[in-house]
Amino acid sequence: MDWKKLWLLPATLLLLLAAVVSCKEDEEEETTGMSMSGLVEYTIPYYVLKGETVTMSASGILDPRDVTYKWYISGVYIDTLVSPTISVRFPDSIGVFNVSATSFAPGYYTASAAQTVTTVDTAYNASLQNVPRSGKAIVDARDGQEYAYITVGGLDWFSQNLAYMDYGMLPPFKGSPSAVGLFGVFYTWEEVNSMDICPEGWRVPDNADWESLGSVLAGKPVPFLDNWAGLGAKASTDALLNEERMWPYSPDNVHSNDVGWNALPLGVTTREAKLWTGVNEYGYWWSSTEKNPYQGYYRYIYYDRGDFPVGVGSKEDMRASVRCVRTHPQS
Repeated sequence: MDWKKLWLLPATLLLLLAAVVSCKEDEEEETTGMSMSGLVEYTIPYYVLKGETVTMSASGILDPRDVTYKWYISGVYIDTLVSPTISVRFPDSIGVFNVSATSFAPGYYTASAAQTVTTVDTAYNASLQNVPRSGKAIVDARDGQEYAYITVGGLDWFSQNLAYMDYGMLPPFKGSPSAVGLFGVFYTWEEVNSMDICPEGWRVPDNADWESLGSVLAGKPVPFLDNWAGLGAKASTDALLNEERMWPYSPDNVHSNDVGWNALPLGVTTREAKLWTGVNEYGYWWSSTEKNPYQGYYRYIYYDRGDFPVGVGSKEDMRASVRCVRTHPQS
């Protein structure tokens, strides 16, 4: 710009031009910033207890090394929290809160990651509703966890997912230890068959146990290697989590939950439990019977179909839910 000619312009126009030039200089300075190397990674549970204090950590930026992490938590703190690791007390109420972690460094563009955190109440029929109990329950002597169960034919079945975590770092649903009692823990087939994961006197169901359940639901004998038409609707419940429907509505799966088996759509994950797929669409449960040296059987329910098909998954890499079963005690 030829500043020698600016004396001919009115003062107000000079001020306007100066502002425009300043903005352009700021934009040019911003566009010359460098991108950070790495991605912001965080440890944040998807579900926490209402009123719970949770420690959360952010990391992942490799360059520059001197990075400041700032946290923004809607509905919890008005100001930002500045630290790689923070402890946050969530409200003593049910709600959904947006949590984001952003990295800052002079001369670099920022990087960030975010997710929601949902507070829950694990008392019976509080956050999780329309999941009936038969009135029969056992307490696992190993950790004090209580399990409701039903009797179907000649077998007793858990009417909720197994939640035993004491073998190493078994992942709870979406990395949320506080919600284990609601949703359970996810296991590989190898863990299912190499550990005593069920309480004493109980076992992971094999294909014959599954056939027993299917035959009662169908009112006639059904083989394990069958699609089990209509039985997914009879085994699943139209559960609500914090008053929101967990299974999406479908006229092809009405979730009549005939015997109180209480299937929920919690999806499936991998061995590292970093990617969760099928949440609010599918439920998966292992059989202890193997398909071949590399794969094991499981049964699953899809929200938009009424059947209860059989599938096969990697023994080492797939993590799914587990129900425990026992032969009904004889009087």
